[in-house]
Amino acid sequence: MKSVLVLIASVACACAAAGGGALAEANAGLAQARDGKYELAISHYRAAISLDPHLPGVYLNLGLAYFKLDRFPEAASAFEQAASADPSSFQARVLLGMSYYGCRRFDSAAAQLKRAAAQQPDNMELRFKLAQSYLWSKQYGPASDEFRALLARDPDSAPVHLLLGEVLDAANQEEQATAEFEAAAKSAHPEPEAHFALGYVYWKQKRFEEARREFQAELASQPRHTQALTYLGDAEMHLDAGKAAEEHLLLALSLDANNRIAHLDLGILLAARNDAAAAASHFREAIRLDATQPDAHYRLGRLLRSMGREREADAEFARVKELAAEQPPAPLVALPGVERQQHP
Repeated sequence: MKSVLVLIASVACACAAAGGGALAEANAGLAQARDGKYELAISHYRAAISLDPHLPGVYLNLGLAYFKLDRFPEAASAFEQAASADPSSFQARVLLGMSYYGCRRFDSAAAQLKRAAAQQPDNMELRFKLAQSYLWSKQYGPASDEFRALLARDPDSAPVHLLLGEVLDAANQEEQATAEFEAAAKSAHPEPEAHFALGYVYWKQKRFEEARREFQAELASQPRHTQALTYLGDAEMHLDAGKAAEEHLLLALSLDANNRIAHLDLGILLAARNDAAAAASHFREAIRLDATQPDAHYRLGRLLRSMGREREADAEFARVKELAAEQPPAPLVALPGVERQQHP
């Protein structure tokens, strides 16, 4: 956050009122921090705390040094001390929230950033981070409210449209999610992932021509986007473009050999071409990567049966039944997909 960059100077004033050896250590820490020597700064701040644990501003400075080093758990501990000493401190509250965010403690981040936003309701950078914290902690109602408030200020914000689409997609509000992803992709300054996100919702809706267009648009700017390549290959399969599908899936595997859906789809393509040995190899790789999904077991069972290997086929079908008993039933679709990742 931009406000972090000006924090050292303001905290230096807070330390100036104290005296003695603790002050000397704190000021030495400030000098090191100004030179970007944060490890040395931490040593001085800790020495200051050992001499005077109530020295004003020292926990804030200590937390900031840890924060600059991306040592978020230690930063959070220091900022907790700072916020406890001065509950009204906006800086301590924001930095505590951001440290929790860095620790992926999104519930805690949202709680702190909400309190900070109440002090500065027009701080849109802060409101954006609060909205993200709500999203990643699956608090979809508050997240939607925050993102909509941000759009009221900047209706063409591609990042906000994109993340609001994530909120709505997670809340199964498919039509509204699609509209937000479309707005993100059509923005004057589209974000990375915007075309992929729109393609993904089109893919879920079986709008494969439109999905293909959006995945291609994402790959135009990010040619090594593994998920876009994978879903593009899957969409091409639905559109009976087997050669193009294979090219995209093989490229996806060259970037990530542990890409389960690429192995599964390649197995389906190769089985359709009667290349049973290669197909079986890909199905087995898909099972190795996630043996809890029934689709690859089912596909491998069908292939083995077509090869006359009944005992092995029966074992795969038995595993499908076991998995169905362990989890809610889901249809075995012809071209199954995978869940898209949704965290920073």
